[in-house]
Amino acid sequence: MARILGLDLGSHSVKGVIHEAALRGSQVLAFAEVPRPEGDRAESLRAALKELLGKPELQADQVVVALPGPSVATHQIQLPFTDPKRLEATIGFEVESQLPFDLSEAVFDYQVASQHEKRSDLLVGVVRKDELRQLLSLLSQQGVDPRVVTHPAVAYQTLFLLPPLSAEAVAEDEAVALFDIGHERTTVAVGRPGTGVEAGRTFPGGGRELTRALAVELGLPLPEANAWKEERGTVDLAPPPELEGASGALVRALVPVVRELRSTLKAYTARSHRKVVRAFLCGGTARLQGLEERLSADLGLPVRVLPTPQDAAQGIPETSRPAAAQAYALAARPPASARPSRFNLRRGEFAFKGHFDYLRDRLGLLASYAATLLVLAIAAGVVRSSVLARRERQVDLALCEVTQRVLRRCEKDYDRALNLLKGQESPAAHLPRYSAVDLLSELSARLPLSAEGGKPLQVTFDQMLVDLERISLRGQTETTKDVDALTNALKGFRCFHDVKQGKLEKTKDGQKVLFRLEIQVECPAEQGTPAQG
Repeated sequence: MARILGLDLGSHSVKGVIHEAALRGSQVLAFAEVPRPEGDRAESLRAALKELLGKPELQADQVVVALPGPSVATHQIQLPFTDPKRLEATIGFEVESQLPFDLSEAVFDYQVASQHEKRSDLLVGVVRKDELRQLLSLLSQQGVDPRVVTHPAVAYQTLFLLPPLSAEAVAEDEAVALFDIGHERTTVAVGRPGTGVEAGRTFPGGGRELTRALAVELGLPLPEANAWKEERGTVDLAPPPELEGASGALVRALVPVVRELRSTLKAYTARSHRKVVRAFLCGGTARLQGLEERLSADLGLPVRVLPTPQDAAQGIPETSRPAAAQAYALAARPPASARPSRFNLRRGEFAFKGHFDYLRDRLGLLASYAATLLVLAIAAGVVRSSVLARRERQVDLALCEVTQRVLRRCEKDYDRALNLLKGQESPAAHLPRYSAVDLLSELSARLPLSAEGGKPLQVTFDQMLVDLERISLRGQTETTKDVDALTNALKGFRCFHDVKQGKLEKTKDGQKVLFRLEIQVECPAEQGTPAQG
C-alpha cells in the first residue's frame, strides 16, 4: 500500500517518518532524524535533507511537509454563511483586506474550524509566493516533490482525530491544546478531540532562546550550552541547589513563550466561548526536565507530554517521540477519518503535478477495480430495466383504464391523456401565462430594502436578459448582504423557480460588489388569471 513520508523541516534537525496505510490498519515503518549543521539556513537545510533522504528506509510514494520557520501568517476569519461555494468566492476578499501586501504576491488556503447555523469560522494560512517557490525549489533539488504543503498547526488535525488524543473526554464547552515547542518556533493547535483543529498559531521562540540564556549564565559556547541543556537542564519548580542558577536562566528565557501561550489560549476562549482544560506537549524542547510541571503552574491547567499513537510506538524510539510528533502527524494525514485536513498551499501555479505518475504505478489494481464496478453496474442496469419495464406496463394499464372510463377511449400517452383530461387541447391552452414585460415588472416590484438600515436597495443593473424561460441579471450594489436580500426577495415570486448567485467580486475601487443572478422561470399550472406573487 501507499508509503507516506512526513517531513518535519525543523530549524535544529530534520525528521522523517514513513507511515503505511492499509485497509486492515496502519503502521510506522521507519523514523530518522538528522541534525542541521551550522551555517547558512538554506545550505544547512539542503545538507540535512540530502543525508536524511539518502536513507533507503525513507523511500516513499508520497511526501507531505509543513511550512518551516515563521514564514506562514495565520488569520482567523468568520463569514456569515456555510455554503462551500460562497466560502470559496468570498474568502479572497477577506484575506486581501488583512494583508499588508497585494494578494497576487501570496498563496493561501483555509481550513473550516467550526460552523454554527449560518456562520463559518475559518483558519487561514498565507505565505508569500517567493518563499513557497524557494522551498519547493530546494526540495526539488533533493528529488522531493511534496503532494501537500500545509500549515504547521493544521498538520496536527490528524492527531485530534485519532486515538489516544481523540479519546480525551471533554465537555461541550471545553477544548484541549497542543504545544509544539521547537528550536526557533512554537506552534499552538487548539481544538476538540474527535472534531479537529479549531484555532492555530505559530510564533518565534523556543529551545534556541533557552540555550542562549544558558550560555550566558554558564559562560559556555552555544554548542556546549545546548549539550548541557539536553543532559542536565531543568526548569523544575524546586531544582537542586547546584542547578538553581542555570535553572533560573532557563525559566527567565521561557517567560516570552509562556506569555504567548497564555494570550493564544485566552484569544481562543474569547472567540469560541470554550475553555481549554488541558494541554499536550511535543517538539524537541518537550524533553526538557520539569517543563510539564512548569507550564502547568504558569498556565493554570494540566500539561503533559503528548501520548504516542499505537501504530507509532514500535517505529519511533521512545526518546524521539516528542520531537517526531509533527512528522508523524504529516505522514498519517491522508488516511485521517471523518474530517481530514483540506489545507494545502499547492494551489494554482504551485499545484502538484505528479498525480498521473502515482496512478500509473497502480494502473493494474485500478483496472481490476474498474472491471468489477463495470460488471456490477451492468447487472444493476439489467435488474433496474426489468423492474422499470414491469412498472411501466402497470402504469399504462392504469392510465388506459382511467381514460377509457372518462373519455370513452384508451390513451396510454401520459402528456396527451393529461391534456385531454384537463381540456387543454385548444390553441389558447398553450399561451404563456406571463410575457417578458410581465416578468420584468414583477422583478422591479420586488426590489427589497437595503440590508443596512432599511433604506431602498441601491442596485444598478448593467445587463438584463429576459425571456419566458430564463432571466439573466448583472449589476452592482453596496454589500454582499444586499445581494443576499435581493436573491431572497426574488425567490418570493412563485414563477421564479430557481434563483442562483454567480461569483461575487469587488469593483476596482473596492466600494461596490459586482454580482450575477440567473433566474429560471417556471410558473405552476393554475386555473384563472395569474396571481401577483
